[in-house]
Amino acid sequence: MLSDRPEAPRAVDPLQPLRPAAPPRSPHAFGSIVEIGGNGLLSRVDPQTATLVWAGREDLSRPLPPNVREFGPRTFWQLWRACWRYEIDTLVVIPPGGDAPWHWRSLRSVFRRPFGPWRRLVRLFGVQAVRLLPRRVSTIVVDSGDQRTIARRHRFLVDRCTWYFKRELPIDRWQALEGTLMPARPDPDIRGRPHHRRRLEKLRPLAVGLLTDGPTLPPMEFPDKTVGLFVAIGSESSTVRQAGLAELRALAERRTDIVIAEERLLHDADLRGMASAWLTWSPEGLGWDCARHYEAASVYSVPVINQPTIVRFQPLVDGVHALHYDADVPGSLTRVVEAALADPERLRRIAGAARTHVAAHHLTPWQRAEQLLSYRSGLAEPPGGIAR
Repeated sequence: MLSDRPEAPRAVDPLQPLRPAAPPRSPHAFGSIVEIGGNGLLSRVDPQTATLVWAGREDLSRPLPPNVREFGPRTFWQLWRACWRYEIDTLVVIPPGGDAPWHWRSLRSVFRRPFGPWRRLVRLFGVQAVRLLPRRVSTIVVDSGDQRTIARRHRFLVDRCTWYFKRELPIDRWQALEGTLMPARPDPDIRGRPHHRRRLEKLRPLAVGLLTDGPTLPPMEFPDKTVGLFVAIGSESSTVRQAGLAELRALAERRTDIVIAEERLLHDADLRGMASAWLTWSPEGLGWDCARHYEAASVYSVPVINQPTIVRFQPLVDGVHALHYDADVPGSLTRVVEAALADPERLRRIAGAARTHVAAHHLTPWQRAEQLLSYRSGLAEPPGGIAR
């Protein structure tokens, strides 16, 4: 007898159009995609297809995916054997930030509590162990660090990979290689050498995006705006922030709609402050790309950013999704803020377009996983490449 109770709605899988349903696999087996590094992308979205081999430091603020495998001698042997048998077709290497595994600061961290120095020491060398895996497996590198150059210890990844996605990719991409993967002097003869050109062609931009719990932004009505510009200081980690903050403090003495939060705020309070403001100041910090760009846009606040110094992925375009100012021109930030606050209707349009853009392209790990899968399967070409 059929029940009259309506069927419960099924969870939406954002990757369903890109892959067929996979049969259940053994909990001890790897997926067809293996991520090696400190955090996962595909393994967080699709644990059945992707497995994370954890090779980073403990980060209690970000729980690991349920299908994580800690790197060690046994895991490496199983991974090597699976690659040799073609059970794995793609490696996604996510180099953890920090120093090289053999640096004294990394070695000092081995002896933290709870005490487990051997496991921590072996795990530090997880990414370096990719050197020993069979080359029959294609490799994609996702470098979300703040550094503009590629570390010398990752040279083998650039030479091995199909694409090297880098968050802080300089506009002149040669600068990502100079001083580490090639001589520091900008010699045209050195830049023209074939092996350096091949490395350059693999580089692609990446955006840090907005970390979310689901594949969509929660519904939100356009909030009431009681503040003109919201400023959360956090830390003065760059001269761009130092110079801009001095300019905004002078502006706040003339305008009452400029709110500067002098103390560090909790994340929820920070979002509420941005949502109540037409504009949110989001200058360059340790890197140009910043989560605040996307957090502000997600709550209908227009991010005010200094002019970009990197190659951007699906960028927040000036005048369409954000407002840019010249950090090296005194008074530019003040002029941009005052001109924008004089036209609230324009700001409403920009704020709506910015939230739509972030929802479509910058939800992490959901959109990042879908993008990587489309590149891996050949459905799309990663944007931002430089042809030979």
